[in-house]
Amino acid sequence: MKKLVLLLAASTSAFTTHSTFAQSSVSMYGVIDTMIRYSNNEIKADGSRGSNTQLEQGVFQGPRLGFKGVEDLGAGNAALLQLEMGFQSNNGASDQQGQLFGRQAFVGLKNKDWGELSLGRQYGIAFDTLGNFDPLGMGNTTENAWQLYIVGVRFDNTLKYTNTWGPVKAEVQYSFGEQAGSTSIGSTTGLGLTYDNGMFSVGVFDQLSKDADSHKVNVAGIGTSLKLAPMTFFLNYINARRDAGFSMAKSNSGGPLANTSLALSNLNNTLRRTDHVATAGLLYQASPAMAYTFGYMTDFVKNESSTGNSGRLSTVYAVADYSLSKRTDVYLNLDYTRVSGGEIDGVGTNTVLQSVGAGLGGAQNRTGIAIGLRTRF
Repeated sequence: MKKLVLLLAASTSAFTTHSTFAQSSVSMYGVIDTMIRYSNNEIKADGSRGSNTQLEQGVFQGPRLGFKGVEDLGAGNAALLQLEMGFQSNNGASDQQGQLFGRQAFVGLKNKDWGELSLGRQYGIAFDTLGNFDPLGMGNTTENAWQLYIVGVRFDNTLKYTNTWGPVKAEVQYSFGEQAGSTSIGSTTGLGLTYDNGMFSVGVFDQLSKDADSHKVNVAGIGTSLKLAPMTFFLNYINARRDAGFSMAKSNSGGPLANTSLALSNLNNTLRRTDHVATAGLLYQASPAMAYTFGYMTDFVKNESSTGNSGRLSTVYAVADYSLSKRTDVYLNLDYTRVSGGEIDGVGTNTVLQSVGAGLGGAQNRTGIAIGLRTRF
């Protein structure tokens, strides 16, 4: 807390003294990633199963348009801003609950010694940390990124402090619950530490959220990566524990934990739920233009449903990605997902895939193949 106060004081002082000479810049950027995907065991309107061919968001990144700004306040201080909107590239509709800048919207201050303080809608600590230790940097489809709905992605009303000391990076998150009468309900706190020397990286995190009834979800994890050119190896583990009855408010309601993407919070869980999630993968840069990514994710679920059934969800995927230029690439994706035990659809509504509208309709597996195009600016 003392460092946060000093950071604010130093930046305020610098603004008063050096604002006449301040230099500022704002840049615009974006990504459009779109694919044609075929998959089986999709749920039809009548509840039965069938295959489906769709044009949808791509494997790697959610389409976005963003703005970044920085103003030099002098004496090693700077003011920062970032606004980032998400959209669905297949139809142009807004993404992220329809929020205008649903991906990111924050302002901040940075000091070369004391670090960075940012305020607004931002990524949570778990997502920030795990992205460094995932083969796809956290993917963009249900099949390659379902673990995101276990840990949450972005949080409104967030205060985040970040600093680095050589190869060590620390992040602290506090997301205000903003509920009258209590500073606790609806809040999220998190801490992350990462060590990266360029070849080897390891990180740990812990994140705690509380709902309207003070039920808790605690997510902790560890990840590591190793670069041995032309290959990079990835490994991470997540332990997520949810109190029985834990739930988040509806999107855009202003209620506790709204807009967090903690989709599993709304399971009909009358028992405590624990998810043990492990991810392993490999990125092989075969040539400057050609890269291959392989990943495996699995979730061992304890007391998954109201009847106490445990279960398992696993996905294996492979992506061949060819760069047409520095900004544009084409790719082929294959994935296979399998469920067992309580994670099979039809056992209540308490499955990972069903909670995000991607259930298998009682089937035990799904296979998908896609071809995609991505461009960045």
